[in-house]
Amino acid sequence: MEAEKSSENISYDPPKAAYWWTAGIFAIVYAVIYISLVVYIHFAANGSGILGLADTHAYVLYAFVFLFFFVAMYIYIVVSRRELLYSLKRVGAIMSLFTIVVVINIVLMAFSAYLICVALSAMLILPFTKKRDAFVLNIFSCLVTLFVLIATLEHNEFPAVAFTLIAGLIGGAVATYSFPSGMTRVVSLLRSFVTGCVTIVVYFVLLSTYRLSVAPFVDKIMYIGISVSGELLLTAAIVPVVEWVFNLTSDFKLMELINHKAPLIKRLIKEAPGTFNHCLAVANFAEICADAIGEDPYLARACAYYHDVGKLNNVMYFTENQAGYNPHDEILPEVSAEIIRKHTVDGYELCKKHHIPEEVARATIEHQGTLPIMYFYNKAKSLTDGDVDINEYRYYGEIPTGKMGAIIMICDSSEAAIRAMDNPTGEKVDKLLKAMIDDRLKNGQFDNCAITMKDLNAIRLAIVGAYGGLYHKRIKYNNGSGGGTNV
Repeated sequence: MEAEKSSENISYDPPKAAYWWTAGIFAIVYAVIYISLVVYIHFAANGSGILGLADTHAYVLYAFVFLFFFVAMYIYIVVSRRELLYSLKRVGAIMSLFTIVVVINIVLMAFSAYLICVALSAMLILPFTKKRDAFVLNIFSCLVTLFVLIATLEHNEFPAVAFTLIAGLIGGAVATYSFPSGMTRVVSLLRSFVTGCVTIVVYFVLLSTYRLSVAPFVDKIMYIGISVSGELLLTAAIVPVVEWVFNLTSDFKLMELINHKAPLIKRLIKEAPGTFNHCLAVANFAEICADAIGEDPYLARACAYYHDVGKLNNVMYFTENQAGYNPHDEILPEVSAEIIRKHTVDGYELCKKHHIPEEVARATIEHQGTLPIMYFYNKAKSLTDGDVDINEYRYYGEIPTGKMGAIIMICDSSEAAIRAMDNPTGEKVDKLLKAMIDDRLKNGQFDNCAITMKDLNAIRLAIVGAYGGLYHKRIKYNNGSGGGTNV
């Protein structure tokens, strides 16, 4: 975390090693699933498969088909979801869940094709990433499962192949898009229940239409019911384990982090109430801004809550916690700057000590970037005739590596600046924000993230729109006794 980081030669591309590590994760997943298929075919498969190939030829074909699926998934990740490469543990978690689902389905095939959990991938993956990732990976899990069915089922069971694909696509879409992204665990269970009901209805329609009778559905209802119940139970059991093992920020985890009883939040409330109130205001801005550009508002709120926890190490040296006395008046500007600029790394260390997920912890070292603390820099220049190295007055931080870091950076500085303005108006606030964003662009603070000018404009307009609700003038109302009540 060098203060003197240059913005030259920086792009928002992930490090090259991330591509190789991701390829390694995919290779391990490929091997595990392929070995599971071979073991299943050798020991448990009931049929020779629709293709009817000899073992040697079949295994070669399976290897190439699986390779095709995994290359397609890898291309999807590195092209369409490149930001995931900044968090390899998230890629590892997602692909681990994908592997678990496929292996579970391969095992269930030994009993019945209708036991397959067609929407389980979507339900397990959604809490840890974007909706489209959950939907796409659920399609891939259905395709992999579908091919295993083709390789092992007899010809007379062919309808199960088509039914599994259709039920998987519809069930995955319902699991992914039927509820908002931000959810409590209760709502997650409700989503699983709704997905299960839709899956049962889909199977009923397909099986009844296939034979123009409800008898096929009645024959399979026990297996379908077990599958649907299993999806609900597995989601409830596996998601918390993955949260803990990978220390990831699911919506459930984020809800717990912003609870005012969380350890670091309790400390902020008790030891630095001024900083806590600032964090609340930043959180309100950040949530609105994240929603405006399609980012996770729950993650934005959590990042805003924790971005200034480093101030707990030197509470009284920050303006919002002072009540008239300012200790900076009695110390040299270089000492003041050292205390102020250090709160970023102090915050990161506190977050790691309290096992705060990396996505949230990064807000502590990115919200000020590598900007200089101009007040103390100018003060130092006024006290000496010599040159003052501006790099000694830069924050110990890193420039944002994602859109969330940029959101917190803008919202943090905006909240403080707006609060310090005399008689702020919407026009003044808009002008201030334009100057602030331009300054950060010129200083290369957004060179390492994929935020666009369109996003920055949307963020600015969102803050201006929110400004009226958060910083309205208080109006005096006559209370009938000659006094007034502020509202």
